[in-house]
Amino acid sequence: MTRDAGGGSPQPKLRLPEGWPGLDGSPDGAAGGPYIEHTRVLQVLKGLRDELGSLRGRAPASMSATWSGPGTAGEVQGLTNVGPAQAGPWDTARYFGLNAEQAHEVLSGKYQLLIDRVEALVTAVERAVANYEKGHKSSSA
Repeated sequence: MTRDAGGGSPQPKLRLPEGWPGLDGSPDGAAGGPYIEHTRVLQVLKGLRDELGSLRGRAPASMSATWSGPGTAGEVQGLTNVGPAQAGPWDTARYFGLNAEQAHEVLSGKYQLLIDRVEALVTAVERAVANYEKGHKSSSA
């Protein structure tokens, strides 16, 4: 890697894995870059959004409305809630409980933050596809 004229390192080239859903070769082979199949990208985003719903605790259609299955934010919040009272009265157990309690607070908060950030990413990509299609229709008219 060589430095650019401004003294910094050049941006590395983005390498896209072959077979990535929604990215295919250019339709005419002349564009020199990947062709983004918006319909397929939106399908992938819908699947991701559905999975995020499951992580948030929204029940699948076949389950009850109070469902809190494996991996949901509620399950992580509930099952990792261990503190000094649950660990035991002796010193070592109490200190373990305090550590577990702190880990619980961090883990459950970060897990929820991860879900929120992935959902924001999905929304941003959906908007980008919509903006691209809107611009393409405007320029093609």
